Order: sequence, then C-alpha cells, then structure tokens
Amino acid sequence: MKFKSFKSSIILYFALLICVSLSVLGIISYQTFSSFTKKEMIKSTTSITNQVNQSLDVYLHEIKDSLHFLAIDQNLITILEDSITEVGKYESQQDRARISILLNNIFSEKSDIRGYFIYNYDHRMQYINSAQSINFDSPFLKKVWLDFKNTKYALEIKFYGAHKPDYYDNYRSTSDLNNVITIAANIKDAYDPSNPNLYGVAVFDYNINKLKNIFESIQTQLGIQSFVVDDGKQVIYQSDPSLILTESDMESLFQDTSGYWTRMVNGTNMLIAFSTSSVTGWKTVSMLPFTQFNKKLSVIRDTTLFLLTIMIVITIFLASLITIRATQPILKLVTFMKEVGTGKLDIRIDRQTEYEEIMVLNKGINNMLDKMKELITDSIKQQLLQKEAEYSALQAKMNPHFLYNTLQSISSLSILGRNQDIELVTHSLREMLHYSLYQMNEMVKIKDEIRSVENYLRIQNIRYDGRLQSVIQADDSVLEYPINKFILQPIIENSIYHGLESKDGIWIINLLVQNETDHISIIVTDNGIGITEQKLSILNEELSSTTASTSRIGLMSIANRMALRFSSQSKLKIESEWGQGTTITLIIPKPISSGGALDANDIIN
Repeated sequence: MKFKSFKSSIILYFALLICVSLSVLGIISYQTFSSFTKKEMIKSTTSITNQVNQSLDVYLHEIKDSLHFLAIDQNLITILEDSITEVGKYESQQDRARISILLNNIFSEKSDIRGYFIYNYDHRMQYINSAQSINFDSPFLKKVWLDFKNTKYALEIKFYGAHKPDYYDNYRSTSDLNNVITIAANIKDAYDPSNPNLYGVAVFDYNINKLKNIFESIQTQLGIQSFVVDDGKQVIYQSDPSLILTESDMESLFQDTSGYWTRMVNGTNMLIAFSTSSVTGWKTVSMLPFTQFNKKLSVIRDTTLFLLTIMIVITIFLASLITIRATQPILKLVTFMKEVGTGKLDIRIDRQTEYEEIMVLNKGINNMLDKMKELITDSIKQQLLQKEAEYSALQAKMNPHFLYNTLQSISSLSILGRNQDIELVTHSLREMLHYSLYQMNEMVKIKDEIRSVENYLRIQNIRYDGRLQSVIQADDSVLEYPINKFILQPIIENSIYHGLESKDGIWIINLLVQNETDHISIIVTDNGIGITEQKLSILNEELSSTTASTSRIGLMSIANRMALRFSSQSKLKIESEWGQGTTITLIIPKPISSGGALDANDIIN
C-alpha cells in the first residue's frame, strides 16, 4: 500500500481549494464586469445619442427661431403684400435691398448655409440673397409651396430631409455630399389671423456636410457611426455609407421615440441606439460595433487572468509556508516515532513547543515511552526470574536422580566385595561431585563436560562388569566452547537404561563432538534396542513444542535447558530404528563476540 505525505496532502488540498475558490471568484468577477461594461456601453451610447440629438436640436432650433423673426417682420409682410395685390407691379430695387438686408442680418453669420431666399410660387416672385435666381419649375419648390398653400396660421415651419438643391442657377455637382436639408416657414400676416393670403415662403438650405462637425468628435473618440433619418425614413446624414439599415430596422426606429437593440450589420455585431428630435421629428441613430466592447472585455479578461494567476501563486506559496510551519511539529513527531520504532526507547521528544496540542501530544508520548520502558524492564525481570526458577527446578530434578543411581551402583559393588572397583567408582564419584558442587556456573566448557561423562561411564562400566564400551572423539578446536552443565550425562544414562539394558552382548556408546561452520554438533550413538516408530513420533512432537515442560527428566530437560541458554538456535534431534540403536544429536550455536572472536568465558562466567 502506497502512503501519502501528510504535508503534501494538506498543500494539495489547500492548492485545490484556493484554485477553485479564486477561479469561481474570477469567473463571477469577469461575468459581473462584462455585464456592467455592456450596460455602461449601452448607457453611454444611448446618452451620447441623446446628446447628439440635443446638439442637433439646439442648432436647428436657432434656425427655427431666426425664421420666426423673419415670418413676423411687418415690413417684409407689407412689401410682399403690395407686390401681389398690385398686379403688374415689380418689386423696386429699394424693396429688394431691404429684403436682402433682412435676410443677410439673419443668416450671414451661418457658414454652413448653402442658400436662403423668399419666393412666391404663384406669382413667380423671388427675393434671394445667395444666388442670382431660382428655378420655379423645381419639383421641390412646388412641393414646398403646396405644403404651405393651405396653412391657416402664420409662423408654421417645416423641415425637409436631404435633397439636391437643383433650383439654384449655380448648381452643378451631383454628388450626395452636396445634398442639403431645408427649413421653410410660411409668411402670412401674423397680426390678422383671418387673412388667408400666403405672401411667400422663406427657405433655408443647410449643408449636410456640416453635420460632420457634430459627430466628428464622437466618431474619433468612441468609434460610433451616426445616422440622421427624417420622418419619411430617408437617410439625411450617414457617417459611414457602407453601413445600411434594413427595412425592419427602419420600422423599429419609428415604433418608439428612443431605444436600442443589437443587430448584425455587414457581418459585424452592432449596438444600435436611437433618439427622436423634438424639433424636427427626425431620428438620430448611433451604431457602435461590439468590437469596442470585445476589446474592453479582452482587457478585463486578461487583467482578471493575470491578477488571478498572481493571487493563486501567492496564496499557494503562503499556504505552503503556513502548512510547512504548522506541520513541522507533526513531522518532527513522525521522525521521532520512526526512531522509536527501531528500538530506541531511551530517547525523548522535546515537550516545549508553541502549539498547545502538540505539547500535550509530546508529553503523552514521553509518558507512554516511560511506561513502556518500565513495563519492558519488569517483563524482562519476570522472564529472567521465571527462567531461573525453571532452570533451578530442572537441575534439582537431575542431580538427585544421578546421585541415587550412582549410590545404588556402589551398594551393589559392596555386596559383591569388589573393593578395587568401589575405590575406582568412589574416585570417579568424588570427581563428579566436585564438578557438580564447586563449579557453580550452569555453563561449562565442553572439555569439562566430557571429563564428567568419562567419570560417569567409568562408574557404569564397573557396575555392568565391563559390558559397556565407549568411544569419545572431540575436535580440539571446540573444547573451549561453552555447554550446559550435566547435559551429556542424562543422554548417556538414557542410552544405558532404555536402550542397552534390554540387549544381550556388548554395549557400545559413541560420543562424537564436531566443529561445524556456525555451530557445534554433539552426536551420541548406541547399539541398543532402539525406539519404536510410534514412541519416536511422540518424542519428536514433544521436542518440537514451544512450551517448556519440567515434568520429565532426561531428553526434555536437556531440550528445555538448551532453549533457556541458546534460545531457538539450539536443537535436539532423535533418530532411531527399532532393534538397530538410537542416535541423539545436539546442535549448539557458537558464541561470537562483537569483534568476531570466541568469547566463551563471558558466557561461562
């Protein structure tokens, strides 16, 4: 199973939380700014459209007021009235001069005037200041006269959309740029409303090109394209001739006084805003490509992404620093616990830290280690005491058993009167008792254990009248190695009492001590009756059990004693065949010092 780093997980979760939160915030901010920018663009375009419309209205209203002054001039009305009531009378030079001065005073300061004049279509009379003559056959002049022919009141003014001023004698160009718009006023007796006579019509022609001055700054600064549409749905002015309003757009203009919508125009998404002139009824239309809006959105998007990236990097960096600082005590604790896991129970972690929770945790771990060490020490002491008790019990069982058998042999020899053999047995017993009583260590050298076995065999051979023959072979290199005291004598004793006594003929016991690579092999072989297969199976099963037993004297005692001193590295193996004898093998590990040399004395002492 692959484990994750606690610190890396926290940093990862923090990073994901920060990225998601800031991304959501960035998206919401971008959408909010986009919506706000779009609303502001619509609001700004609509406001500019109204301002342009108002500027146009102010200008046209000034002209309208000028025509009012012209229409109520009593001297002008008198001159025109006399010219049409006295049939055949031509206007005098004085009258013409007076009218020319009047017109010049009103319109001379207006540089954007194409021409102005007063005419009476019915009587073919004209009072003109900006040209020599006019063409009375012009359809436009005839239409204007008819529009005012039946007007009831004086001071009525009409506005006419773009048209060509072909009624001037100096008109030559056919370019749309020379089109004009016309403002006309009827001249009637304003002081006598009952007088139905129309004395004349004052005409003011305005150069369309001059409308540029009103729209130029807007087009330059904001990229807005402008239209002026008259009430007949005719385009009076157009800043960009390539932009054409459809019939549906024209219909939409005249459904309300102001408004806006979006439409694809020549493949470009446009914002179209319009406003209606209160003076003329004409529509001022502004068209703003959404490329301007897209540019602003692009700036907002790029700025948002840049700021979002910077914020994410900074916050992740700060979160990482905070996480590393916050998890440092935990990581220190993890490192400490790893060292404890290697068996270093004496180390302790510093309890002083700036975090109260970590301080409590460190204190608890130290207390736990103190308790663990105390428990381990107590457990070791208890185990040692238990093993010492087990060993004492085993030794107490073995030594009296050996003495009993030996004394029984001496008693038998005494009855037989074999004094020389009694002396030999007594000497051998004295050596064994000295070995047992005055050499207090439980661990002895192999050579001492072999000498004790030789005394034991000598005693048994005398007891059985020389029937027991023994051969002992031991490598000189292993004689100094340690071994359990009285570990070989019980094996020899078992061979005699359980294997040889029931057999006729010569009894043979061989003891072989060999030096192996990492252990010492002690092999005891007899030519006794052997062990049945069933009993051998039971013995091996008991020997392989991990539970120490003190209920038997002999092989189980040997196995238990070896286990107490050499742990699981030592072994006792029994090999036997019924009627063929028995072989018992002891495997004893070699004691090795830290430098790799034999250190048997440390174990013995």
